[in-house]
Amino acid sequence: MRPTIPRDSFASARRNAPIASLPALAPALLLLAAALFPNPASAQHFDLLIRGGRVLDGSGSPAFSADVGIDGDRIVRIGKLPGATADRIIDATGKHVVPGFIDMHSHADRAFSSENIDARRAHNLVMQGITTSVFGPDGRNPLWPMGDEMAAYREPGVATNVVPMVGHGTVRGLVMGSDYERPATDAEIREMAELVRAGMEAGAWGLGAGPEYRPGRFSTTEELIALAKKVAPFDGFYYAHQRSQSPLPLWQVPSIVDSQPLTGADGMRETIEIGRAAGIRVVGTHIKAKGTDTWGHSTTDILMIEAARREGVDVYLDQYPYETFGGGPVDVIPDWGYAPPGADRSGGLDSPLWRDRDLMGDPKSNLRANLADPAVARELRRDTEYILRLQGGADRHIVVSAPDFPETVGRSLAEIAAGAERSPFEQLVHFALESTRLGPAGVRFRPVAGHRFDVENYMRQEFTATSTDGSVSLQTRPGQHPRSYGAFVRKISHYVKERGAISLPFAIRSSTGLPGQIIGFDDRGLLREGYAADLVVFDYDGITSPATIMEPDLYPTGIEYVIVNGRFTVDGGQPTGALPGEVLDRRQRDQGRSVSE
Repeated sequence: MRPTIPRDSFASARRNAPIASLPALAPALLLLAAALFPNPASAQHFDLLIRGGRVLDGSGSPAFSADVGIDGDRIVRIGKLPGATADRIIDATGKHVVPGFIDMHSHADRAFSSENIDARRAHNLVMQGITTSVFGPDGRNPLWPMGDEMAAYREPGVATNVVPMVGHGTVRGLVMGSDYERPATDAEIREMAELVRAGMEAGAWGLGAGPEYRPGRFSTTEELIALAKKVAPFDGFYYAHQRSQSPLPLWQVPSIVDSQPLTGADGMRETIEIGRAAGIRVVGTHIKAKGTDTWGHSTTDILMIEAARREGVDVYLDQYPYETFGGGPVDVIPDWGYAPPGADRSGGLDSPLWRDRDLMGDPKSNLRANLADPAVARELRRDTEYILRLQGGADRHIVVSAPDFPETVGRSLAEIAAGAERSPFEQLVHFALESTRLGPAGVRFRPVAGHRFDVENYMRQEFTATSTDGSVSLQTRPGQHPRSYGAFVRKISHYVKERGAISLPFAIRSSTGLPGQIIGFDDRGLLREGYAADLVVFDYDGITSPATIMEPDLYPTGIEYVIVNGRFTVDGGQPTGALPGEVLDRRQRDQGRSVSE
């Protein structure tokens, strides 16, 4: 554990420097003081000096002009340092100097634990200013036990710092195996809890969960509370892809719902209840109001969170700043429409058919047979139209791949259907039946399921941090989400510069100081003397995030320098390929606290 330099150490040294009371001692004392406490403005030398920048320290405070001096992997001076020298000096005049961006929900864990050195360099992440990545997304770990996962990141290194988390889905799978489609027994929950405790003792920072996904979706709230309580003694936190962020959860479609459906409000209510019962910080991760039936739901979530926070529940959100959701292109007609008549529809959009295409047989013949039965055809239309609404409507489904219909690429389903004098459902059936490639649907879409109102409403909240929900990207294709290249920069370029939805200090805090607070850092997330040297220098006037649905792999502009633990991952606007990231072991923080306390 590196010693932490107290924030006011330099100021206190100057205040407490010995002052001569006897004339005879004055010259000697002054010489001694000069040797021990040199004037940093005239004599101090640094490894790196960032001179003349506009500092936004990550607290939300306005920018101030200052120089930043770095030695090794620590920030040692912030202030006016006109006489200071350095091995390297960066002229940041007219530029902003901010803490490194902390990604609260990253899928870079599998790339970082692989043997692919290019993946570990994570060019698409460092080029948007990311210096720290929170893992355990959606409750999954790439390796277990936790010590093995952490070791895999260390050699040969990674581009960003890593925050390891225990995955609920991982420990549930370890305990229950393939027999997980049921509530766990008390004995199984106790066994899971011991795995969570072991992961925390190995240095994890908290519990990640995905109760809308397998195997977590078969858990109860009581199971999640029992496991969340195991991270409380370690000052850990809980973050979750919530059980539902839509009118219906992933595993339900209208034709199979015969009881009270779960909604996005239920998902948020569960997260809050876990925080209340376990007494820990909780995060509704990659928050969204998904689909036309849910637009405006951000107001409900915010009211619920504000009420819970007034009661003392420490609730937060994180968000990637786009109106389009999900990782890759999608189909629309549900899988059961391509399955033999009478096939099991249970699981909705997470059905066994999705996992085993062999169960489908001949999709086109099955689709014709299902459409030939009027009652089945009505249910298929109903489910398909629900999925269209869930994904933003026919006018927000953009064709990104269509080998048999190349003229449709880049156009919306609504536009294509109107031109052919078909309904959107009829057009989808036409694509499926007339295609010879890209089966069974014939085309793939990038849906734009969110509304600007909700994106900005969530974003404006003091408790909403920034994330990518993205991954290391070495190969892309049209339709992949642009968040993996542009999320953090888009918040600045679009929502600060173009929309004016939030201020620049607010945006920087949501990407630095706030996630640092949620995680529990005491030496990252802010620009402070003694803190880790994780910084970004950017040109506000030149900052853009050009990645789009059709061109998702365009690097941002304006990010000139990214520094991780005192080393450059971006230098002069170009990735360096360096691997200076550290596996942040929570035990080191706790040791530092025990020493200081």
